[in-house]
Amino acid sequence: MNILYCIPHLYNSGGMERVLTQKLNWLAAHTEHTYTVITTECVPDGAAPIYFPLDKRVQVVAFNIDFNADYPKPLWIKWFNHMRRMRAYKQALTAYIRDHRIDLCVSLGGKEIAFLRTLPCRTIAELHFAKAHRQQLLMANHCGPFWSLMGRIRTAQLVRAVKPLERLVVLTEADKADWLKAGCTNVTVIPNPCSLDGMKIPMKSREKSVLAVGRLHEQKGFDLLLQAWKVIEQKHPEWTLRIVGEGPKHSELEKQIRDLELKHVCLAGRTENMAKEYVEASIFVLSSRYEGFSLVLAEAMWCGTPCVSFDCPQGPSELLADERGWLVPNGDVDALSAQIEYAITHSEEAAERAKKAQAFAQNTYSESAIMPQWLQIINLKS
Repeated sequence: MNILYCIPHLYNSGGMERVLTQKLNWLAAHTEHTYTVITTECVPDGAAPIYFPLDKRVQVVAFNIDFNADYPKPLWIKWFNHMRRMRAYKQALTAYIRDHRIDLCVSLGGKEIAFLRTLPCRTIAELHFAKAHRQQLLMANHCGPFWSLMGRIRTAQLVRAVKPLERLVVLTEADKADWLKAGCTNVTVIPNPCSLDGMKIPMKSREKSVLAVGRLHEQKGFDLLLQAWKVIEQKHPEWTLRIVGEGPKHSELEKQIRDLELKHVCLAGRTENMAKEYVEASIFVLSSRYEGFSLVLAEAMWCGTPCVSFDCPQGPSELLADERGWLVPNGDVDALSAQIEYAITHSEEAAERAKKAQAFAQNTYSESAIMPQWLQIINLKS
């Protein structure tokens, strides 16, 4: 069987890229089928085309459509150029599928999702974001009724695009319920495997530090976390907050740290050893406004790090259920601050919850638990 995956790019260190390369490495090692990845975006100068290690048996083909090129331009120019690029992409992808006798095309929610149902092969959508993602993303960067309307339209377009597909794979039961309400009857839940599976988790003494991980973006709510940390720093000045990640909000977060006069916050940038970050931290905090699943939360649980999270849609409530961590109302800064302080001052309870979370994560999000579900979906036999 010839299987094709479509993703905007592989040069980024994001969760979607990490999960795709992990799954492809497993599939290439456990099956006899051929795997190809098609990317649409141009690789930035100085960046490697593929960030995470990828099995040499997997071919990567760069179309270089470059949908991102018009992002800063006026809306009408973006629309015109977008439509032109979409026509070129559809023609190129259709031709590739026919020329290479592709049996199955799996979209990770890139631009091809709009015409995926028309491609001349089996088609599956694997969405790493929740149903409301398009609206959430627009409203995180814009305000007003126009952008709210645009978000609803974009969500409706996505629903229409995925309804006719053979299968729509999502990450959480809560997201599945949303898709079912929208009339999609082809929905299956398969969580992401933890990217730390198979790695040796180092044994470290935990420091008096709180860890947060993610792209420095409005979605991740680090601005809210810094507000909550102001109270923690005043009460527990021996503790530090470490935020690991890069992104467009770096300068704004630096300014917020200065304005709040925070002395014990580190914007650590990108790291190559996430396991070390998790095991050295005493508490992990997820401050996201919304999520599709939260791979970093699963990773923290895998490493036995006590977790505090906003109860944001989607993901955290399923991961941290049954006292595997603490959830606070989404966006409630005071509640987040109070819960972090509780975790600091109740270390034995935190350790007990972390132990339950670790057992759950290593049972539920291992490759051996997740990948057979994918083999069944795409009709592969190990």
